[in-house]
Amino acid sequence: MNVIKKIKLIGITGKMGSGKSLFSFFLKKKGISVYSSDQRGKILMNQVKIIKQNIIKYFGKDSYRKNKINKTYLSEIVFKNPTALKLLCTIVHPWISLDFKQWISSIKIQKKTLYVIKESAVLFESNSYKECDFIITITSPKKNMIQRIIKRDNINENQIIDRLKNQISNRQREKKSNFIIKNYSYTYYLQKEADRIHKLLEKLITQKNQ
Repeated sequence: MNVIKKIKLIGITGKMGSGKSLFSFFLKKKGISVYSSDQRGKILMNQVKIIKQNIIKYFGKDSYRKNKINKTYLSEIVFKNPTALKLLCTIVHPWISLDFKQWISSIKIQKKTLYVIKESAVLFESNSYKECDFIITITSPKKNMIQRIIKRDNINENQIIDRLKNQISNRQREKKSNFIIKNYSYTYYLQKEADRIHKLLEKLITQKNQ
């Protein structure tokens, strides 16, 4: 990254419903800047004309409803088909990459800040992991992920299972990760893990910068 050499980029990833956004939230409360690729991706799919044109071209007019991305329709396609997911990443990721560069250049980073976070469900699929200095993978039991997704997205269990099957496995994520956080659905535990990892990252980065 050609930004500020001393500031490191930490990638946070995990399967849908694993708790990665909550983990990132706990770090954000410590003053760490967090870029959510998933949230920004949705915004860009609604705002950038060329993205919209390409999504409609390859996934059909039903990809948008009332000029807004039809998340349910598109998710049903890409989370059942790894090739379709890769195609969507190819369409959207270059714009996310540009948006991220603009974000990291514009944020007011305090002198004491040692790292920023890029949170992404497709950190590996989009090859964004190659930009990261450290990678954190959040894992969680399937039943817990299913419960969270049902509550959050209001979709049925069979749909969730299909989507989880077509995301890369935790084993694949873990091989390329520096830290593995096992989220057993205890918010307090996840917060404690965020505290632990934050202290560890500060120590490691400080040592590297010396």
